[in-house]
Amino acid sequence: MESTQFGVVDYIVAVGALFISLLIGIYHAMVKKQTNEDLLLGGRNTSVLPVACSIVVTYFSAIAILGYPGEIYSHGVQIFQAGITASIFMPIAMYLLVSVLYQLRLTSVYEYLELRFESVALRRLAGVAFIIQFCVLTGVMLFAPSIALETILGVPVLVSVAGMGICGTIYTAIGGLKAVVWTDLFQFVLIFTGLVSIAARGFYKAGGISEALKTADKHGRLDLFDWTIDPFMRHNTLNFFLGYGFKMFCLYGAYQPHVQRYYSLPSFRDCVRAIWLSVILNLLAISVLIAAGLAIFANYAGCDPKLLGKITRSDQILAYFVLKELAFIPGMMGLCVACVFSGVLSSLSSTLNSLAAVTWKDFFSHSRIFNSMDDRGQANTSKILAGFYGIITIALAFMAQHMGPVLQACITAVGAVSGPLGAVFITGMFMPCVNKWGAIIGTLTGLVSMTSVGVMSFQLGKPFVVPLPTSIDECPFGTDMSTVKNSSLIVAGEFEWPEKIFTLSYIMYPFVGGLLTIIVSLLVSIITGGCSKAKFVKKEYLHPLLRSHFGSSKVDLDENPNKADNLRGDFCGVYAKKSKESTPAHPLNASELIPLSSGS
Repeated sequence: MESTQFGVVDYIVAVGALFISLLIGIYHAMVKKQTNEDLLLGGRNTSVLPVACSIVVTYFSAIAILGYPGEIYSHGVQIFQAGITASIFMPIAMYLLVSVLYQLRLTSVYEYLELRFESVALRRLAGVAFIIQFCVLTGVMLFAPSIALETILGVPVLVSVAGMGICGTIYTAIGGLKAVVWTDLFQFVLIFTGLVSIAARGFYKAGGISEALKTADKHGRLDLFDWTIDPFMRHNTLNFFLGYGFKMFCLYGAYQPHVQRYYSLPSFRDCVRAIWLSVILNLLAISVLIAAGLAIFANYAGCDPKLLGKITRSDQILAYFVLKELAFIPGMMGLCVACVFSGVLSSLSSTLNSLAAVTWKDFFSHSRIFNSMDDRGQANTSKILAGFYGIITIALAFMAQHMGPVLQACITAVGAVSGPLGAVFITGMFMPCVNKWGAIIGTLTGLVSMTSVGVMSFQLGKPFVVPLPTSIDECPFGTDMSTVKNSSLIVAGEFEWPEKIFTLSYIMYPFVGGLLTIIVSLLVSIITGGCSKAKFVKKEYLHPLLRSHFGSSKVDLDENPNKADNLRGDFCGVYAKKSKESTPAHPLNASELIPLSSGS
């Protein structure tokens, strides 16, 4: 792709985005003496708005910012179903999973697994899976956008990776969760502003929104739903609903980065508001991203820069459009780069903070050495952990250039792990008969099976579906045709069983992995006598819908002081019916579940 000269204003905007993020971290590091609870949970008194924005941008990475317009350019708006599905399953996750987890007032979400199944092994298995998954995933997220930034800035990929990685690591390590959520708010504003600017310019150049939509419709880019029933098909509506829906249900209901933000809020009512607000913001952000993709396509539908050889991959189309159509405006290229920076930093900072929390609570806090430290020593240990994971992530980003198709690898990694890890929480809250043996073997089966499917799918080299057609027939007179490339379409071949199972759509990985985990957990638990012990499961670890029929009503607070401290927290939203022996809690009225309806 051709490059252009970055102006002074562009550098000010791009570098300013990093500098402001760094200042926010420094401010929160200096404003008060920080304890471990401040670093990892924001002192449990963060505000709803920054948490809602943080929930959205945690997975609204730079890969999505660059990849969604490329996906729309090549395959149309079917990817918008991801945003719709997420907005449906986020509140469902709140009512079914978060309502149970919030009352326990934990630091690591995987503490629940030890409490519910009485298994340290299961807790640490889930923690290790989370740590490995997100170290690799964040390394990929840090590397992939740097390729596009190299084209715009002319700066080597390694320098870009180091700059973003070091900045994100510093402000996360010293500022803690409050620095993360407030920088996420700032970065959300930058991302939204950049995407609106790109979409507005694109629609203007295309002759207006109506003309742009007509062009997109003419070329088949507005076909949203596909009701084909085929789990091996890359994208269709049922696969999005089952696969992506289950993934969002697990990520927003029982995954450390999000649940950690819920725990940072003062009450469950605030948690409900934050989730509903994040639903609105998520739909808004995805809609603007889709609009930007359609606007860009409308400009290049008849003169495809990929066919012309100006770009090599469809995910470069957004950067190419900025170069060609927005570079004349001082600061606009800088804003585009700041937009990408923000996507990287939001994902990086959220992950580093969560990795530090899981490592501290699930591993280090059990050591006598670390447990005996004073508040300052524990806080410093958490800062060192965040910095350590930052270094690991930067190193993995440098290695990502040898990992092949990074976007597919990124999505596969999330899908292969998120389903089984989410499913074990579902069995814990809704299936009292599942015991620790069922949970451990079921989780291992899901993790190993879906990781194997992902690895084998790469080895088979299953090609993507053929992109929708574009042309160069409408290129303006004088267009340089010397770089036109001859393209040969690769049609996906058919695989026979048992190889066909490895061609499962990557979107279906979470659903299949979760379903497999649940089935195996139930079977093993039945064989090992789990049903006979279901009545002894503490009610606090079950969903309120089951508490009147299953579980023990007494929590052994005297035997476990730490558990007592957790359960004596400010529940503010636990609507479970408590027996006389249970720890008193504030019941949650139905009116409190109506989002944004009243003051806290």
